[in-house]
Amino acid sequence: MQVKLHLVKGNPKGKLVEVPTGKLTVGRAEDSDLIIASTRVSRHHCEIANEENRLVIRDKKSANGTFVNRKRVQEHVLQPGDEVRIGPLTFLVEINGKREPTAKPKTMKKKPAAKSQTAPSEPKMPPPGPPRSPDNIALSLERLANKRTPQEEKSAPAPTKKKGADVLHISDKDLIDSDQ
Repeated sequence: MQVKLHLVKGNPKGKLVEVPTGKLTVGRAEDSDLIIASTRVSRHHCEIANEENRLVIRDKKSANGTFVNRKRVQEHVLQPGDEVRIGPLTFLVEINGKREPTAKPKTMKKKPAAKSQTAPSEPKMPPPGPPRSPDNIALSLERLANKRTPQEEKSAPAPTKKKGADVLHISDKDLIDSDQ
């Protein structure tokens, strides 16, 4: 099966990731096949298995979860047109040249909810944690990239990246304005 993931949200938008036969590991760790440099991605976040007749995504107990079509999944068989969200990035699944869903989901019309006079509306909760400043983001990204001082560079061996690994970097805007 020929499988491609099209990056539709995140940087670099339009990036194409080919999923080889076998497994594609995704995470922040240097030994991942697809490295996503974001604090919202676990070191070993998920894997995508391109098996004989199916494509399966498996979450690897990630902190922020793996989502398919806006639903958190542990394991899910992917179809053409599925949207996969890993951290701040969203990919569109293409299988054998098809990016459109094979069967259109049925939509049901919702009835307007009757207003209750006894139950007050709940206030909106502020987002968790303090707002992120560009300085905090830069520090986080430097930690992720394992930046070392010049003295540490001389004494410590450079981290080894898995041969053929693809690295996706995200912008400060993705970290600040992402929707969860």
